[in-house]
Amino acid sequence: MNKGILVDIDDCILNVTRRKAAIYSYLLNKKITIKDVIGKRTAEFLSNYLPPNKIEEYREKFWKIALCLEKEGYKFIDLDKPEPYSRQILRKLSKKFIIVYISNRLESMKHITIGQLKKFNFPYYENVYHADDNTFLSSTTEGRKSVLSKIPKLNYVVVIDDLPENYHYYKSLGIPKIIGFMKYIVLDEKKFYDNGANYVIKSWKDFPLNDFL
Repeated sequence: MNKGILVDIDDCILNVTRRKAAIYSYLLNKKITIKDVIGKRTAEFLSNYLPPNKIEEYREKFWKIALCLEKEGYKFIDLDKPEPYSRQILRKLSKKFIIVYISNRLESMKHITIGQLKKFNFPYYENVYHADDNTFLSSTTEGRKSVLSKIPKLNYVVVIDDLPENYHYYKSLGIPKIIGFMKYIVLDEKKFYDNGANYVIKSWKDFPLNDFL
């Protein structure tokens, strides 16, 4: 069986923090910086600016724009940028492994993601798997399950993901190595290891390349 590497797009490949800040600025009619957004979930962030009875309404508005369910979402897409060193590392890995990208973006955004990966010159840019539209909108947990149900059957040697709560899914698939991508200093490194990470990196520059080539 061919060997594969599983990579979370949104948190490890495409730096979407700038897009989130821009969407929040648009929704709240207030200047929101990248620093304001880092490390905060949507409801947590909105609680700093809205009364409790408005949070769910604006959370839904945010995700409809971020997931391009509203036409306004398309004007923010070009704010996404590659994480530094990600392309270089993945191109080196692609000489030995099949790269498979996963995301909780909606299935209806697949053409956007493929276009971004191709534009940024990522290897295996068409190997993209997204959450079912309705599944993710009802539950992010179910969204990740729906993504993993679609991936090709390969001998995955490692997965890169910045959300420790996802790691039990990868363990259930028998993936032997998990790399926690902790690009924000506000996150707790211990949480990554407690949930099963074998490595924790703060930049793609720190990827343990020699362990896999």
